[in-house]
Amino acid sequence: MPRTHSGILPGATLSRRLCASVAIVFMLTLAPVSAWAEGPLARAARSYASAPGALKLSRPPAQRQARTDRRGPGRIVAGAAVGATAGFFAGGILGSWIDGDCGGCDDPGFKGFLIGAPVGAVAGGILGGKYLF
Repeated sequence: MPRTHSGILPGATLSRRLCASVAIVFMLTLAPVSAWAEGPLARAARSYASAPGALKLSRPPAQRQARTDRRGPGRIVAGAAVGATAGFFAGGILGSWIDGDCGGCDDPGFKGFLIGAPVGAVAGGILGGKYLF
């Protein structure tokens, strides 16, 4: 009778799991970057606006405001979200590495991943909200 495996990457070594995790994080971070790419319409509008003799709308110069060291809530939330995402994966990988091989079980390191991922997400969210962006 064939043996069925449950879980992600059954029988994979730690290096294969690490490579898969890094690839997933890389793809998730690359997706928003491709949305900011400049398309043909934006390129044409930019070249038209920079051409000599193009219609330029002038507006009064903005008054300088005193710079404050206080960050807005949107930047704090964005930093916390990025930190929590990175901490989730880092904590999961670290937890599965610490748990290691259980001596022939079906899912070595899975218990460590389940413990390390939320701990890393909380720590990453706190540190990301405080120091990122």
